[in-house]
Amino acid sequence: MSNPKVRQSENNQFALRQVLVRGWRRLSLRQVFFLPFAVQFVIATAIISFVLLHGGQLSVNFVVDELRRQTLERVHEQLDSRMREPMSLNRLQAEAWHSGQLDLRQPSVRNRYFVSLLRAFPEVNMTFVGLPDGSFYGARRIDDGQIQAVSSDRTTGGSSWFYSVNGQGDAVEWKEQYVQLDVRTRPWFEAAAGAGHPVFSGIYRGVLSREPIIAAVYPLYNETGALQAVFGANYTLSWLEVLLDKLAIGPAGQVFVTDEDGRLVAASVMAETFFVQHGKIERIQAINADNLVLRTAARFLAARQEAAAVEFDLDGRHYLVNMAPFQEYGLNWKTYVVLDSGVFLGGIKQALGYTVLIIFLAMLLFLALSAWTSRWITRPILRLNDASRELAAGRYQPVPDDDRQDELGQLSRSFNRTARQLTDLVGQLEARVAERTHDLELRTETEQAMRQRLFAELSKAGKVQRGLLPAPIEENRLSIQSIYEPCMLVSGDAYDYQWRGEEVLRGYLIDVMGHGAATALQTAAIQVMIREITAAGMSLEEGIRTLNQRVGRYLDEDLLVAAFFFELDFAARELRYAAAGITEFYLAAASGHGRIITEGMFLGISEQPDFEVKSQPVQPGDRFCFYTDGIAEVLPENFLLPAGEPFEVFCGHFRELAEAGVQRDDVTAVCLEVKG
Repeated sequence: MSNPKVRQSENNQFALRQVLVRGWRRLSLRQVFFLPFAVQFVIATAIISFVLLHGGQLSVNFVVDELRRQTLERVHEQLDSRMREPMSLNRLQAEAWHSGQLDLRQPSVRNRYFVSLLRAFPEVNMTFVGLPDGSFYGARRIDDGQIQAVSSDRTTGGSSWFYSVNGQGDAVEWKEQYVQLDVRTRPWFEAAAGAGHPVFSGIYRGVLSREPIIAAVYPLYNETGALQAVFGANYTLSWLEVLLDKLAIGPAGQVFVTDEDGRLVAASVMAETFFVQHGKIERIQAINADNLVLRTAARFLAARQEAAAVEFDLDGRHYLVNMAPFQEYGLNWKTYVVLDSGVFLGGIKQALGYTVLIIFLAMLLFLALSAWTSRWITRPILRLNDASRELAAGRYQPVPDDDRQDELGQLSRSFNRTARQLTDLVGQLEARVAERTHDLELRTETEQAMRQRLFAELSKAGKVQRGLLPAPIEENRLSIQSIYEPCMLVSGDAYDYQWRGEEVLRGYLIDVMGHGAATALQTAAIQVMIREITAAGMSLEEGIRTLNQRVGRYLDEDLLVAAFFFELDFAARELRYAAAGITEFYLAAASGHGRIITEGMFLGISEQPDFEVKSQPVQPGDRFCFYTDGIAEVLPENFLLPAGEPFEVFCGHFRELAEAGVQRDDVTAVCLEVKG
């Protein structure tokens, strides 16, 4: 007697075979050919993808570990190198004090000594000495690299006076004054007095530079143990922020440094490590920072004193954190490196690229086999398709399968009849079109010849216009660069400048309304008038009035002529200018930065206009850009250029604006820099 469980198993197997057979029979012919290749394709892809992804993950782990190690080493190397220098400088100052080489009672001796130290230690921002009576002497390096001597004692009323120095280090010219400040209350003085030995002060914000500063201080005592002086050397920590910001640790990575109390020293993601609370400047605790990633990393490792590593997830990202202490020169700082592991999946992405390539090759093989099978099945249909394309291209080719008696044969015969009828009709239409096309070609050739002649003449006129413009000026007193871009081949704009004697440079810009040859001729006529007036030796104001009368007398009433006149007087150190329809120019000078609005009526509109000649004092480094409305119309409303850029960069901003403005109007600009 058979076992019921065995019989049930056999029934299940039979039912499964029946389902598979029925499913197989329902497949189409294309599916039968497709499935074996598809299964092989999927299996091969899965195996190769697994191998490549696993290898990619291993390579990513290695790269991330190496990057974290190298980043920590680089930061610590820079800290060790830079913190050693101010300590060495302070030892030199203490030795000079004991040996009598440094006598603070003689201004020339102390100034030369402190200045020589700054020149020998280029990374030090300031070196100084503070005395118990509140006196303060030293030297500092300002933003442009120049060195200034500083003095604060009873002779200065307790204020800090800063002087420029000559090559020997002597104070030669008073530069500025800082209000009364008791050095005995400064963090560096208190740190030295409290420690009783050479030490770094806590980090504080500089009174003048407003940057984070750490001071290396060195207290000196007499035989009775009384404090005699505190020598110091200031180091701004902005270099550390720059270093951290430049470290290549990915767009989501961070590097930051904290002190022994967990307060931020510098961070690659935070430009400011101070905040104001109740009117007092405080440093930011890392665990309270605004940056969520930085705050989280600091909280994980805040209590650890030795090197450590941790991982955490935040906002769907996985972060890797390494911390290493920096304990040199009395400092107890911690350096953190935070990496986003997702950024370093480049190895896996490369593996995916190889996987895609393999998939593509396998797909080519699959498509080749499928194409061979499809061709065997669909060859008659493809012939009909080819004949249809030939007919669409104007070439009639009969389908060779019209002798078949099945549906494809009937379709082929119908196609051939329709194709012959269309071919006859197209032939008749082509004859008519050819006749009309010939007439149109003759007319087009005539118009094209006229356009070419006109283009050649206008191109020649444009070259003549450019040839009349003055060359750039580059000398020890002055640099001039110009921009001249016609909207069409010829321009309604023009400019010129020339010297009147040795000390005065006079120039102008004109902008005649309109474009094309007529406008260019009117512009040339006005230039001739200006040159005649200039040759007559008229003043700037008299010349403008005379030009206004001539424009109104000789040119059309509906013509609008805008102009701007300037006269740079090196002897008087001033720029005189007057506007006639050009409404603004750009000023970058010690007296101000930005767009200067000018007022003045167009030339020739009124017989008694009010052209006011204004003046602007100038000094070396001042820059001006005079331009027509081709630039004014595309200039942003709050356009303001950064200070201190090279003159070529200054001109480059207006060249970029000219590229946009020339699409709509003629563009002309004269950029000028006063050097001496």
